[in-house]
Amino acid sequence: MGCIRRFDEHDIPQVTRLHRRVFKLGDSAGLASHRDYFTRVFLDNPAGTGSLPSLVYQEDDGRITGFVGLVPRQVAINGRRFQAAVSSQFVVDPECRVGLVAVRLAKTYLEGPQDLSIADEANDVSRRIWEALGGTTALLLSLHWTRPLRPAGLAVSLLRGRRALAPLAAAAGPMAAIVDGLAARIPQSHFRQCAPQVRADDLCGQTVLAHMPEFSGGTSLRVEYDERTFQWLLDRAASRTPDGRLVKAVVTSGPRILGWYICHLGGDGIAEALHVTATPASIHEVLDHLFYTAWQHGALAVTGRMEPRFVQALSDKYCLFHRRGPWVLIKAREPELRRSFETGDVCFSRLDGEWSLRF
Repeated sequence: MGCIRRFDEHDIPQVTRLHRRVFKLGDSAGLASHRDYFTRVFLDNPAGTGSLPSLVYQEDDGRITGFVGLVPRQVAINGRRFQAAVSSQFVVDPECRVGLVAVRLAKTYLEGPQDLSIADEANDVSRRIWEALGGTTALLLSLHWTRPLRPAGLAVSLLRGRRALAPLAAAAGPMAAIVDGLAARIPQSHFRQCAPQVRADDLCGQTVLAHMPEFSGGTSLRVEYDERTFQWLLDRAASRTPDGRLVKAVVTSGPRILGWYICHLGGDGIAEALHVTATPASIHEVLDHLFYTAWQHGALAVTGRMEPRFVQALSDKYCLFHRRGPWVLIKAREPELRRSFETGDVCFSRLDGEWSLRF
């Protein structure tokens, strides 16, 4: 029947081969860098492993047919601290008993010592398994927002992604650039871009650690870091941008900090907001700076995960709300942890979750 045990360095060659086979990664993903990834993220992570190691499913003949990576997180709410675990890279060999291995791995993870289990980039299959094992889908946090910056260019990009319409996209490209240029300059246009009146400096971990409590609200659940762990997250985010760049800015007005954001500007023209922090009074200025910066770098649109406390501001900035893909799944031992995610009263960004743990 096989067994589930903790992942260690001797498993890396097998887990690497399994991961490459499941995700159909060819020569473009170097074997050495792949092995280094599993070491750095799931063994040498500064958040540690301790009682929350990653897990493998090993068959009786020694083959590893399943893996789930776990990374600890400390969360705080109402002055109380809890242990959380974020899962990533849940893979099962398609040639084995997929359902049995997947359920046993998920069950072992969810029954671990952590107070809160999180998977924030889960697919439909993972959601069904998770809910069958007593987990919950955080529906509000599974929504996304998109702010078009170059609407004509964005439409052309969507057409280009459909093979049958690619010739139309090629023909419409030059006209789209003209339309977007006009839209950014017409005074009454929703897409007009003006330089913000606030300033921004490079964001560092010390700023986040010093000011996060005042920006997260008195009762909201938030992730707590030490400086080394947060810097590791920033380094991971930066290393994941070979075809783009990472922008991290703290927005200020005089001596006052209004908030900050971390954004990945991708080569596909879509800017992903990974982390946006502000107060209800300052979120408009922070969003204005984020959108203007993304527009300056040629982005077609900015997209991010829903943060319910900023819904009104996002709506005021002409963002579109939609369900576009991954689910945010949780399982909590304490009712107040579960309620926080169900009501959206959390400060849990994509940087805190699986995005920074991807290969």
